[in-house]
Amino acid sequence: MASRVPWPPRRGDQLRTLQLVAALAPDHQVTALVPAPAAPPQATPGVRWEGYDLGPAAARGARAAAAFGRGLPAQSGLFAAPDLRRRMAALAPTHDRVVLQLVRLAPLAPQLAGAHLVADLIDALSLSFATRARTDRPLLRPFWRLEARRLERAEGRLMGAAAKSLVVCERDRGHLVARHPAGAERLAVVPLGVPAAAGVRQPPPFPTVAFTGNLGYFPNRQAALWLLREVWPRLRRRCPDARLLLAGERPGARLRRCAARAGAELVAAPGDLRAELSRARVAVAPVASGSGTPLKILDAWAEQVPVVASAFAAAGVGGAEAGGLVVAEGPAEWAAAIHRLLAEPALARQLAAAGRARLQADYSPQATAAAMRRAVVG
Repeated sequence: MASRVPWPPRRGDQLRTLQLVAALAPDHQVTALVPAPAAPPQATPGVRWEGYDLGPAAARGARAAAAFGRGLPAQSGLFAAPDLRRRMAALAPTHDRVVLQLVRLAPLAPQLAGAHLVADLIDALSLSFATRARTDRPLLRPFWRLEARRLERAEGRLMGAAAKSLVVCERDRGHLVARHPAGAERLAVVPLGVPAAAGVRQPPPFPTVAFTGNLGYFPNRQAALWLLREVWPRLRRRCPDARLLLAGERPGARLRRCAARAGAELVAAPGDLRAELSRARVAVAPVASGSGTPLKILDAWAEQVPVVASAFAAAGVGGAEAGGLVVAEGPAEWAAAIHRLLAEPALARQLAAAGRARLQADYSPQATAAAMRRAVVG
């Protein structure tokens, strides 16, 4: 059971849903219950896609407000659709395993008493809101802190009800174990799987720096604005012919204005995000909040593009010590790190090769699928 339609898979939780289904389908009968519409772009043998109605936006907002008033995360209320409960009640007893994806669906767990439940948290959503509470506008911070505490309690309840719980990276596992040590033995890391692009990459003709991802997602929006305001002017003084590419869906008006003022190219809702990324000589991940594994780093490694990342983003792929990227903090250090990779092609190739090696060693789709089967089926 998932809280988002998984196609096209532009976000980590969408990719996770499709990878989980693909991993289980060859040897099992799988029912995937997702928000309507539930018609996939192409049929998957062994998979039955079922849709549930989340209701109109007004109803979702009312549910979120009601959940918040009862001391629950507002996130949970958004997805506590009556139709989902009805469909789950009918389907769960006919299946040997039930997988709930994301803590948003935690309120459904009591209804699944007696089922073999796997909680695919994907990431520690409480960490995402806690970091947002430290970096968002001051007026909003008290709400995000409260939401983070409620999500943390919901994660603990869901982990307690599940036979197994999963996250995509060790950083998020550590966050959850520190708060819910009783569930540590049943909490496993199963990373996302991302295939490497075939062939040897030729360097793009222009010194282009790329920032990719869902540009409407707060950590990405905040990071892109910071990059435009604090880093890009410094880099242009060092490298006047440098170009900046921002690619992703849902860019807001503020980001569009800042990109235009900076002379950056903005590609909204690209058909192929990795194709846009392949135009770059350097990929950047300056995010300071959020949770989970930054897909922008894995995609860059897959396309053999060297990466400069914040320490927070790097922690989502094992940290700077694991290799495959350069970590920078502060505008001056960021500008210097990007400029060095633009100015030293041999170093850029070396870093790109290290990133590709990390991807193939730690994020192989085949290894990820095998880990998913072990975690869900046992």
